[in-house]
Amino acid sequence: MKPQRVNPNMMNPMEMNNMSAMMGMMNNLQRIGKGKRKYKVTLDKNSKKFLAKFMEEVKKQFATSPLGAQGQNVSEFFSYVKGIADSKDQTELMLSFEEYEFLKRMLIDSIRGMEGMEFKWYQFVKKGMIKLMTKQYREILKQFK
Repeated sequence: MKPQRVNPNMMNPMEMNNMSAMMGMMNNLQRIGKGKRKYKVTLDKNSKKFLAKFMEEVKKQFATSPLGAQGQNVSEFFSYVKGIADSKDQTELMLSFEEYEFLKRMLIDSIRGMEGMEFKWYQFVKKGMIKLMTKQYREILKQFK
């Protein structure tokens, strides 16, 4: 994919921040699966179940994206995390620094997205579900920090 040139004078600061964040995420995606996994994240039973479901959803989202060669490394990484989360005897997840930062950023972005949602007064069930999911994401994020 060839990068497109953009005139920075024609963009507002919010668009610049979004472009910068997107480029940072793409940079992290290129490094996934290439470093040594030396960071340990200890997971309990509940967070392992939730992380497995989260990885399934993320894997579905990334399956449709045209990443090429990096897509294979990312897919293998998601399979690795899902395999660790599904196994009953392993409680430690080994990650490289780039993988660790990528997962942390994905969790933070998911929390921000859910907190930004607004519902009508009669959508109290959805509102409760989103609050519960936000709480679960925060619990996983605490284990990552």
